[in-house]
Amino acid sequence: MKRIILILAITHIAATFVFGQSKDEQEIRKTLKTIADALVKNDRSVLSNYYADGLTFTTADGNTYSKAQFLDFVKNTKRESFNFDDLSVRTFGNTAVANFNRTSTMVNNDGLKVNSKSRDTAMLVKNGGRWQIVALQISSEQAADNQAVTEKQISEILADWGNAVGRRDTAAIDKILPADFMLMSPDGKLVGNKAQYFEIVKNFPGDATVSGKGEKTIVTGDTAVQSGTYSITPKAGGQTTNYSYTVTFVRRGGRWMPIAFNSRAVKEQ
Repeated sequence: MKRIILILAITHIAATFVFGQSKDEQEIRKTLKTIADALVKNDRSVLSNYYADGLTFTTADGNTYSKAQFLDFVKNTKRESFNFDDLSVRTFGNTAVANFNRTSTMVNNDGLKVNSKSRDTAMLVKNGGRWQIVALQISSEQAADNQAVTEKQISEILADWGNAVGRRDTAAIDKILPADFMLMSPDGKLVGNKAQYFEIVKNFPGDATVSGKGEKTIVTGDTAVQSGTYSITPKAGGQTTNYSYTVTFVRRGGRWMPIAFNSRAVKEQ
């Protein structure tokens, strides 16, 4: 009986929320959901229906773009997710203003994920029975940098890096490391740039397995430091070697990049 009462109560709350919205507000929310889905799919034909021909798209730095320029940007951008959250809508006849949080995950040219968020405002007009965005103002974008998200991103980068080292794949490593990357080797030698590091990778045991554990990450603004241990195991046989490490990351252009790596061998007990 209690379960039935709870279900009825939840149903009542949901119904109150929906029926408390005007028909226009429901249509606008549906429109924004359709736009978000189309942005993930890069479906410009759908987007063209929901952005007015006279669209003015204003970025956080004050630059403005037309509908054609905006759709061209969409064409060249790969998204993994896109959401409008915390949405509020006010209607004034055939005009409406919507405020929302935008969160998205894009994939850059190197195949790495970039998370971002902003608080935006859209003006819509009802044209031919359909709501269309005529003006969109983007607020200052911020990387979605909570601790859990950053730890996950850094762990993924380190896993990709370790796998690339095991394959001696310098092309893949080149996409991960910045030009000013520095490394202090276990024997105390300073490797001052990527070119020197690539020479070390070329001499790495072929098809070795690199695995990490015990990671601890500290994030402060656009800087993160992770410490832990990793092991190198030759697939052709041989002894596994264990190391402790500290790696420093910085965020540039919304992307986390390792700029310094220090390791030392862990003596067997």
